[in-house]
Amino acid sequence: TGQILVTYSGRYRDEGTVITITPQNYKVNSYTLGGTKTVTNLGPDGLGRTQFSIHVNGSITAPANAWTATWNSSRTRTWVEGESTLTLWDDVYEITGSASGVSRTGIPYTISITNPLRAALYCRWIVSGTLVLTPDGYDARTVDFGNGECNNGFTVTVDGETTSYGSE
Repeated sequence: TGQILVTYSGRYRDEGTVITITPQNYKVNSYTLGGTKTVTNLGPDGLGRTQFSIHVNGSITAPANAWTATWNSSRTRTWVEGESTLTLWDDVYEITGSASGVSRTGIPYTISITNPLRAALYCRWIVSGTLVLTPDGYDARTVDFGNGECNNGFTVTVDGETTSYGSE
């Protein structure tokens, strides 16, 4: 229920365009989503690839205000493949940046992308890249999304122990 409001100052491909996404009384299965996501087209980088600045200040609140989780991030999304075509299915982006927040159990955390995350629009999962998630008071977790295959496989390494998830 509710609405997702989206404003555009121009076209997605145009340098300087700012897209703002804001949920308004928006709920999914009685969970309330809040905050704002802002995407700004920064124009071409030194290699001529369009870059986007993405800032998120978000939250999810459980029914009856049982808990709230927050998420703040600052990322750069670089269009590395498919920009010269009008089809979406050949588009590939690399994502860098960091995030922080507080989990639903009240634990603050930070996330740092240490190897660019590769998002290919033909695949619903991140296909490669690594990030480090560090919850306050706990060991850092390194998440590795693999070698570029379109699958839901990834590994998590904590204190030298690696566990695989999904299919690799």
